[in-house]
Amino acid sequence: MKTSYLVLASAALALTANSASAQTAASNATYVNPANPGNVGTASNSETADFTVTGSVNQACVLGAGGDLNNLNFGTIGIHADATSSVENVFTAVGTPNGHTRTNLAGCNTANTMTVTKTNGANGLVNADAATGGYDGNVFQANIPYSIAVQYTAGAVGTLVPQGSISQFSVAATASTNNKSNAAWKSGAAFRIDLTDPTKALVAGTYTDTVTVVLAAM
Repeated sequence: MKTSYLVLASAALALTANSASAQTAASNATYVNPANPGNVGTASNSETADFTVTGSVNQACVLGAGGDLNNLNFGTIGIHADATSSVENVFTAVGTPNGHTRTNLAGCNTANTMTVTKTNGANGLVNADAATGGYDGNVFQANIPYSIAVQYTAGAVGTLVPQGSISQFSVAATASTNNKSNAAWKSGAAFRIDLTDPTKALVAGTYTDTVTVVLAAM
């Protein structure tokens, strides 16, 4: 009985010693969850995004107030009608009158072409009633040719240079029409009419023509 007691007491002492050793020893451990697949996508410390802003502007052209230009009336065109005139000179025009019509508002916000056309073509101003009374075509005529000079400020198509000078083209007295293409522009526009000195005497009556100006986007 006495021997058995000693064995049990020895076992108890050994268990106590082992427990104390476990409490004081240093312990390190690492654990990784094998189910973690890592990042989805690319992790970055900077991101950039962009987007587009869009709008549109309609093409537009303006010519005069509501598309109108003032009519040009030369009034009485002077002729040699005095008794001292020679037979070659009498009833012919005195000088070469000129005049102009203009607007302070014209232009297009895109590339464009201005076209100027005389309805009567190279005949110019025509006296439509002259044939009623008849006339000798060898020495009289019923038309007055004229030229048109067109002035406005615009650059050439495709240029981005500010324009400080007047762009000009003309319709010759012998021509019916002419045109010019331009970059987007806005300024005043003037149309100067220069009557020629007819080679023959002029039949009495009213001489008239219509000039059509077209300003159109290209």
